[in-house]
Amino acid sequence: MNFAFFFIVIEVRMLRIASSQVVMNEQLICNEQVWFRVFSNLKLGDVMRLSYVSKELNTFVLNYLKTLKEINFTEFVPLQLQLSDESRQMFQWVLQNCAGVRELKEVISASYCLTSMDFTMMSNLCHLTVLDLSGCIICCDNFSDAFSQLINLKHLNLSHVVPLEASATVHFEYNLKLSLRNFKNLESFIFTGSDFVQGWCLDALDCTALQKLSICPTSLNLREVINVIRRCEQLRDLQFLNRCNESIDATCLIELLQLKNVTLLKRLSIGYKVIENLHTLGNELWTTIRKFVNLNCIEMFCRDFVEMIFVEQIKVHFPNLHSLAIETSAINSILILYLLREGNFKELSLVNTRECRRILDGLVLNNRVYLNIRRLGLHNFYWKSSLSLQFDRAFPNLEELSISGDRLTGETLLSIDKQFYEKLKVLHFGLMDLHLVRSVAVNRILGLCINLEKLALTDRPLTDGMARTLIERCRKLKEVVICRESHLCPVLFNALRRTFFLKYCN
Repeated sequence: MNFAFFFIVIEVRMLRIASSQVVMNEQLICNEQVWFRVFSNLKLGDVMRLSYVSKELNTFVLNYLKTLKEINFTEFVPLQLQLSDESRQMFQWVLQNCAGVRELKEVISASYCLTSMDFTMMSNLCHLTVLDLSGCIICCDNFSDAFSQLINLKHLNLSHVVPLEASATVHFEYNLKLSLRNFKNLESFIFTGSDFVQGWCLDALDCTALQKLSICPTSLNLREVINVIRRCEQLRDLQFLNRCNESIDATCLIELLQLKNVTLLKRLSIGYKVIENLHTLGNELWTTIRKFVNLNCIEMFCRDFVEMIFVEQIKVHFPNLHSLAIETSAINSILILYLLREGNFKELSLVNTRECRRILDGLVLNNRVYLNIRRLGLHNFYWKSSLSLQFDRAFPNLEELSISGDRLTGETLLSIDKQFYEKLKVLHFGLMDLHLVRSVAVNRILGLCINLEKLALTDRPLTDGMARTLIERCRKLKEVVICRESHLCPVLFNALRRTFFLKYCN
């Protein structure tokens, strides 16, 4: 028995190095007592993740949980909902029989569909403070009853939620309205609307404690959005999302920015690339924005608006600024360098719609070292491989990189020093030409990212090869964000789910 126990512990460790050839030994599958001894030497979160390997193991885990006198779920946070019927039944049992799990504070759903069983489960989590249902299809007629129990909820993400059937649109938004009415302590709220959600449910939102609002005004009823913002007396973070490359009128933006307390706002993000009527209202819009004197983060992506404001005065108007995301096609590298020299920026994101590289050349090839920059975003730039060699020197303390551009090549990205990738904790690959940056190149880069904690592939499918690399090489990785076009073999998909926190991008 001791030998069998040793062998199965080795096999459990090997589960992390999953491949399409993984097959569980039948004798081990049938020996429940051996598995119980293995479970007793694992953290509860790891035991729960093993339950997704097979239906047999799921049964063993459930039977094992039933033998425990006390279950400590403090390390199994956040709780991730799964699509499999087996896992739903397990969580249902756990909630009914284990008081400790009711202390869970965070639920982030990776499910594409949410059923009445899921909402029944969530209704028992009276201590829940974080709920993320982004991108979910709600397959339940009356979910507001479940939400009525979540009186301690502080952070809610309802972006891109839709009903199962289009015919249920009116009833669905009515349920949303009843649900929002229950949340009296919300501090952050993300809401984009959809073809099925117009936003009249927002008048039920209690804004008393709301500090962060991310919303898409052009996809919702504008008057409802304006009213919500004006009811927010504690707003510190305001983000205008752009769902489908829409434009927004300057008049609307000015109305949306009429906050009750302008001194509290710390972050302002305007995600629209096109703002109409700037020729007549641009100065008024800029004057409105300058009222937020305590901003430490600004994001502006409209080229015409950036062109008309005095970029070099940004630090004068906003002395506390340490994070800047800006469209650079209308300005030159001298202005960016001036801002970096005068300021104390920790985060810099440059978006270039005209696909020129002069900003990047001026930024990297001037022999300056940006010690303060921890997060860097380069979007729609292209550069020669010789420039790649300068990245590690220019940004020695970089921890997060977000990159996209349909003229980038795999050769360019692979020319960046190995040490540069080894230091990264967060990596995001956005939209690229899949023929110029092939999966093989991305896979090689991922193999270098040995300290990576979070990976996001929002515009390219995750391949089986990449999944194996993440499992084998990225031992510090905690969270993986993938697009829905990723079609992994079932064994690798299960391996990813039990090894990392897996999310879909919207």
